[in-house]
Amino acid sequence: MHLDILTPAATETPEAIIARYPARALPDPACVTRVGPSPTGFMHIGGLYAALVSQRVAHQSGGVFFLRIEDTDRKREVEGAVELIISSLDTFGVSPDEGETATGAERGAYGPYRQSHRMPIYQAFVRRLIEEGKAYPCFATPAELERSREEQTALKIPPGYYGRWAVWRDRSAADIDAALASGTPFVIRLRAPDDQPERIVLADVIRGDLTFPPNEQDVVLLKADGYPTYHLAHVVDDHLMGTTDVIRGHEWLSSYPLHAQLFDAFGWARPRFAHISPIEKMVGSSRRKLSKRHDPEASVEFYQSLGYPRESVIDYLLTLADGRFEDWRRDHPDDDAHSYTIDLARMNKSGALFDLVKLDSISRELIGRMSAAAIYDAALAWAQAHDADFAALLAQDRDYAVAIFGIERSGERVRKDIAKWSDVPADLEYFFDARFVALAPDAHAMLAAQEPRPSVAVLRQIAADYDAEQDRDQWLEMMRHAGGLHGYAPNAKTFKASPGVYAGHFGDVAGWVRLALCARRNTPDLFEVMQVLGPARIRARIGMAVDYLEASLG
Repeated sequence: MHLDILTPAATETPEAIIARYPARALPDPACVTRVGPSPTGFMHIGGLYAALVSQRVAHQSGGVFFLRIEDTDRKREVEGAVELIISSLDTFGVSPDEGETATGAERGAYGPYRQSHRMPIYQAFVRRLIEEGKAYPCFATPAELERSREEQTALKIPPGYYGRWAVWRDRSAADIDAALASGTPFVIRLRAPDDQPERIVLADVIRGDLTFPPNEQDVVLLKADGYPTYHLAHVVDDHLMGTTDVIRGHEWLSSYPLHAQLFDAFGWARPRFAHISPIEKMVGSSRRKLSKRHDPEASVEFYQSLGYPRESVIDYLLTLADGRFEDWRRDHPDDDAHSYTIDLARMNKSGALFDLVKLDSISRELIGRMSAAAIYDAALAWAQAHDADFAALLAQDRDYAVAIFGIERSGERVRKDIAKWSDVPADLEYFFDARFVALAPDAHAMLAAQEPRPSVAVLRQIAADYDAEQDRDQWLEMMRHAGGLHGYAPNAKTFKASPGVYAGHFGDVAGWVRLALCARRNTPDLFEVMQVLGPARIRARIGMAVDYLEASLG
């Protein structure tokens, strides 16, 4: 048989290759885990989830977590996708210890870490399987394979290349030589063993003992273009790279008998396997997997573009992974999530239900614990990447912007209104004069429509009497005094007791001031807002409101 034609890239023996990949010198029970995304232009949140769990399992055991780019499906590869994968992992703090980096260089002694750069390795091991009679070339045409599939469908049996439909499994060397001489395209298939046990047992770390029927298909190992299939490539790479724990999605459960068969064919010990449940969402009354086609939240870029802090996303994913994490976070609010120990045996065996409301809640809690300066830095970094105009406003006066973020960030009841950095421009734009000018007309119209009718005299009194040196009690007294001078009760209780005596009450007055200064009815604590705005802005904005009211109300 012409091995050089069947495996032309095989320039070394398996023994020589294995010698370049010595066993890792790690203490027991250190784990070696990996994430193996395909560069198809999309980083799924489920991929980040699996990577996070893999990273934690490795690091908490003193082991190694590496990135392997599984790019052997050349038709599906998208330009720039590798860079997207690397940046996504880095952005969310799931950076690998080994693998390709953002610069294109590689870290680690077990590379290359791109499967497309490992062609000679795969072909060398396939050549050995051919020599041992465990693999063979198949020259079946697409039309022949389709006819087999149609016949199997008509017989209501599983489709595939096996039994009497595996027509090249036992062909003679002369037939193979003739097919090669004619230039007929071929693939290399695994020869599924004839003598197999009735059931294959998987001791899944998450799901416990599972059994499957053995693989009876003569699956493709090398495609017609010479590239390996995923099944072959990941088995060879996991052995050479010393992977101890394969943590992957539950959709690969059905492939386990084939993968176990391949490890056995090479005479290699199988790693431990842990199959993670998918991330799902509720659609009406039913659940389904998050879909990259239908669900924007399936993409890691969704969280980056909206500006969720990476710590919030990681905390939420850990909550999905392990129900005990939420209690741990409650008891350790300031600790790094990476200090939490994941136990794979405690992971959810059914689909984890994704809930953006829950993510927002976690994120608000986290941002609520941040300092004003830290919030400013993070919001500015997000805005510089996603909202250049707002970034320019934040950068104009750092002290002023930090003071804005500092509102209601002391005392027992800390402000928790920000869930993600994209909330900030709309929530806080009124603090910035350039944005307030555009908001003011609608606010003035709302002010003019207020009942009771806004008092120009009260607003002018407040503008005249406001002093930035006033403490909260002095400010309240000033506001009540201004209202009282013009017939407004100091509180709602007094007004209700004698409604005919007063024109309104303090709540009305505060509402007018809030609309005049902030162009909205609901804001953070008005006293703190006014302290940040300062006397000049307060008088200018109240002056604009008064001018409008005088012109519209007469």
